[in-house]
Amino acid sequence: MTSRDLQIIEVIRALMPGEVVSYGDIAEVAGFPGRSRLVGHLLAITDDDLPWWRVVNSVGRLVPGNEHEQAALLHDEAVTVRDNRVCDAPLGRFSRRRS
Repeated sequence: MTSRDLQIIEVIRALMPGEVVSYGDIAEVAGFPGRSRLVGHLLAITDDDLPWWRVVNSVGRLVPGNEHEQAALLHDEAVTVRDNRVCDAPLGRFSRRRS
């Protein structure tokens, strides 16, 4: 694993319960703007125990093929999901509660 990969993984690991962000948000915070696909690839291949369910695409769509599990995990963190899309979250990009 490269240092770039480790930086991205650390950003994902730091996500708080109820915080939902996009792949692009993770890439940008890690210092690699525009590398959202790399974030998705790392989540798909890593053996690390990461909060993958807190990461969605830029419009809030859940991970294809894992929608049911992801929606259930998000629901447990008070995140609102409708039609396989995040509508509201306590924290992060999809929070309607931001001031």
